[in-house]
Amino acid sequence: MAVLLNYKYKIEHFMKSQHNIKSFLILGASIIFLVSCHRDGFLITKSGLHYNIIESFGKKKPQTGDRMEIHISYKTSRDSVLFDSGKMGNSLTIELQNPIFKGGLEEAFAMLGEGDSASFLICADSLYEKVFHTPRPSYIHKGEDLWFDVRLIKIKPPLKQAYLQQQRNASTEDLDILKYLAENNLMVNPRPSGFIYISFLDGKGKRPVKGNEVEVKYTASFLSGEMFDATDNKTGPLKFVLGDDKMIDAWEEGVSLMREGGKARFVIPSRLAYGEQGFGPIKPNTTIIYNVILEKINDVQ
Repeated sequence: MAVLLNYKYKIEHFMKSQHNIKSFLILGASIIFLVSCHRDGFLITKSGLHYNIIESFGKKKPQTGDRMEIHISYKTSRDSVLFDSGKMGNSLTIELQNPIFKGGLEEAFAMLGEGDSASFLICADSLYEKVFHTPRPSYIHKGEDLWFDVRLIKIKPPLKQAYLQQQRNASTEDLDILKYLAENNLMVNPRPSGFIYISFLDGKGKRPVKGNEVEVKYTASFLSGEMFDATDNKTGPLKFVLGDDKMIDAWEEGVSLMREGGKARFVIPSRLAYGEQGFGPIKPNTTIIYNVILEKINDVQ
């Protein structure tokens, strides 16, 4: 910044003393070249955003309101890393908003397609004042740019649109579940969680409590009757500790309602299972059915 101020003084002094417009234009061009030297490899948009596209796959770009799953890190010009989502072990999902200031992050994000990665230089003063709404830290110099490295992993629909779609999927799915229950003469109301528990044999043993290890056999299928998973004689029963959060909540709830030796069916709507992501052979927004036998309850020392 001191270099810029020094050149500003020289420009003003030159204009006052020489009144030579042609020479001033030449000097001005030289100054721009000198200021840009530390930004080798970066191109500049009309708004002044410095960018360097590292990977580009030409896919569709996000629109205002879209949610973006990204990996992002940024550092000072002295290579001091201030934030790195990769070190947190997770990506971030943010909504693309209208630009808050010229040459800002929103413009940077909008340049990327799915799978693209790029580097950007963003004015720290504007970023802290208009985005972070906090004073610029003393270790970041006035007028300094922050270096952002961004990779756009996936573009997701706006939250409202995603919510409405989820509601539509849930409504259709709920009708399919009611049809399944009616066709199989299983007139059972869902529990408060939405999970449907159907007991076929109560069993005569004790009920498991949190901390007990349970041994269960099961078959897993879809509403259509197609089976996609099961325990077998080779692998033996599935063992897990109740309350250990290694199973989906509906499994925890269902097994806790059983007695040792009991048999039951769990009808689990997708919102309580694997949701809109699905898992393995389970497609998004798919109800799953487990026929479960609670064979044994073990105390864990």
